[in-house]
Amino acid sequence: MLRVPTSSSSVSVNPNCAARFIPRACVVLVATCGFAAAVSAQTTVTLSTPGSQVNADVTIQGGGYASADFSTSPVLATKASSPSYTRRILLKIDTQNTIPANAVIQSAQLYLVLKNAESTERRGLTAFNVTKPFEAGQATWFNRKDGLLWASAGGDLGSSFGTTYVDAAEGSAYKFNLTALVQRAVNGDFGSRYTRVALVDRGAQSDGSYKEFYSSRASNAALRPRLVITYGTAAAPPVVSGSTGTTSATTLRVMQWNVHKTKGSDGRCDPDRIANAIVAQHPDVVSLNEVNFFSGECAWTFDMGARLESLVEQKTGMTWYRQNVNGLGGTSGYGNVLLSRYKPSSSSATLISYDRGIAHIAIVVNGRTVNLFSTHVEYANSSWRPIQIAQVVRWVTSFAEPRIVMGDFNTSPGTTDYNLMSSWIRDSWVAAQSTGTATSYNGTGATHGSSRFDYAFISKLGPVTVHSAKVPDTRVGSVSPSDHDPLVVVFDVK
Repeated sequence: MLRVPTSSSSVSVNPNCAARFIPRACVVLVATCGFAAAVSAQTTVTLSTPGSQVNADVTIQGGGYASADFSTSPVLATKASSPSYTRRILLKIDTQNTIPANAVIQSAQLYLVLKNAESTERRGLTAFNVTKPFEAGQATWFNRKDGLLWASAGGDLGSSFGTTYVDAAEGSAYKFNLTALVQRAVNGDFGSRYTRVALVDRGAQSDGSYKEFYSSRASNAALRPRLVITYGTAAAPPVVSGSTGTTSATTLRVMQWNVHKTKGSDGRCDPDRIANAIVAQHPDVVSLNEVNFFSGECAWTFDMGARLESLVEQKTGMTWYRQNVNGLGGTSGYGNVLLSRYKPSSSSATLISYDRGIAHIAIVVNGRTVNLFSTHVEYANSSWRPIQIAQVVRWVTSFAEPRIVMGDFNTSPGTTDYNLMSSWIRDSWVAAQSTGTATSYNGTGATHGSSRFDYAFISKLGPVTVHSAKVPDTRVGSVSPSDHDPLVVVFDVK
């Protein structure tokens, strides 16, 4: 029978078995949104029945086959080759009638069983939301329905939702993580609550890129596509104290990340990719640097902080709270953002020299008020850094302990600039190293190239201590969503 994988990308199958902006210094903003529900009871469903659950699964092919209907084929295929042989997979799965609206999606995994691979090439298949409805028996490279063309030949593709790498393990089930896509679908973000997805090989053209999977028309039901969804319903959140909101949790998980205006190593601006990486780390509070505000190629016409807040809310099914600060007098540029899933008891911001700033929130964790800050100091002009850091120290120390100061300080441990911070507040990474709880996918803890520029500093004395720290791998295939890696720290709050 089909053995659903838990952590690996593929698993063997036996085919014989059935189967908000702050204008200037020190303006206080208290969030007003209600706190969203957390997850309670879990339900798991498997959607695989042809027609009623898998409403459409079809290959579309370009070139001379662009008008061909492959809806009766027992296989689904992808290929990145000459125009006449390029293939994509389209699926429409009924999450409208099978999953409650606005359910909290904890996991949604699509499994496809590989039937044939033309070569041993390892190919990345990226999942995209299909923005327009399409019909089985009518969808082709040109048409989404009879008489209705795609706006772009080959399917109208929206945001990407991760990449799965497929090699030549014929008879294996490959897993595509569609959790974020299904969450947005059941929230109604795409209009219809059906999950519409395209699997696209975006790699270099190659005659050996052909991958063929079993379709819903396979005679053996165990080999057919299936979407396995685990979801929860709304329950009381762990926030129980009046209008300000507190949590009885005894840990606080923070994430510090310079998101480089959401521009990845592929040169593409993709806030959705950044939001996916944030959600994957399950933070309580996120500190973000280089967040565009009506400026730059990634966000000329909108506030990137607000966009990221909205995306994280959509993907988690929860309300988040945002405090931000921007340079250039607050009219444009880029700055720092704090996102919190706990409602702040207070929030504020200030500008410092050379068009930089500090964002601040206070939240109550396990009966303790914790002040958290996000800042970013100069990289190019080293003479500005000590001036800015001194101003950070002055402003931050006007707030009560315990304090967590996050940011991109553009300086390495042991430098004079670093010592301006470490002399009075503790480096969380160093604290985790001392207890053997510091881990990093790159083996060094570096967050920018070979340098450790990103920090989460914590008061040296007090009720908040470092439990663990890590630099996670946020790459999608070989593409990094930013030029920095994030730092994730878990604190114990006594």
